[in-house]
Amino acid sequence: MIVRDSEFLRRISSEALVISMARYKVLKGVAHNIGHSFTSLMNYAGDDYVMGHILRFARRTGRDTLTIDFVKREAGPPELLAEPISEVPARYAEWFWDLVQRHGSERSLVESATLTLRFDIGTQRPHHSAPQLVESPFTCDVRITDVRGKDYLAHFDGWWYPERLEHSRTESRPWWKFWLPRGQIN
Repeated sequence: MIVRDSEFLRRISSEALVISMARYKVLKGVAHNIGHSFTSLMNYAGDDYVMGHILRFARRTGRDTLTIDFVKREAGPPELLAEPISEVPARYAEWFWDLVQRHGSERSLVESATLTLRFDIGTQRPHHSAPQLVESPFTCDVRITDVRGKDYLAHFDGWWYPERLEHSRTESRPWWKFWLPRGQIN
């Protein structure tokens, strides 16, 4: 079969256009995956889930919104990023770019990308199965804007609670002495 040059070029051009469009389209999946991971039970640091740490810091400081800018590699406010989660935004920024590449897109196609997590710290309720744990509602929005100005959005919401309870050192006791009444710890 003989293919003329003009037909060959037309075929290659249309295939290149499809590939180029697919590179942009996958950014919606990147937005979903990064947001889902951030709010999931797989995002754990130290002695609690990252979301639990952020909620605890938000209640303590009154700062209820965390923003991570993946392009600028910035996150804040710093009051919500104390240990043990201070390095989480940097890890997620690395992973974000890895996702962009693995989904078949390119860094050069992304103009901006942010994750915004907001807790409604004014609203609280006891957790249904563990009333000593108090949960608050959250929203997590991921926005990726490509170089053409098109936005790819993902939205997550729900309720979260810190699993790490705030106890003073004098109240806590080692796990092996749980059967002793408080105050009788050596």
